[in-house]
Amino acid sequence: MPLNLNPFPTREGKSTSVPYTKQQLQEFFKQHDKDGDKLLSKVELKKAFDDLQSRNPGFRAWRAMGKADADGDKHISQQEMEALLDYAVGIKYPFKA
Repeated sequence: MPLNLNPFPTREGKSTSVPYTKQQLQEFFKQHDKDGDKLLSKVELKKAFDDLQSRNPGFRAWRAMGKADADGDKHISQQEMEALLDYAVGIKYPFKA
């Protein structure tokens, strides 16, 4: 019997999902800055979490603001992005290739 060295094994033909990396999420969130102001609004965050197939994107956007919006301006700036990424990585959204 051959040895399976696949780091993402499958069971009975089902593929194993791999969560987004921090770098992938950073690029993903940058793409959701629709007005190009280098800030993420709650509306942009809600759309991003919806596109990640969150069951409740409004809650995720609200929670992300609470975790990452350090200055309370209702936007996630480049300086606050790391906290947003830490929050989103912890949810372990599956990467869809």
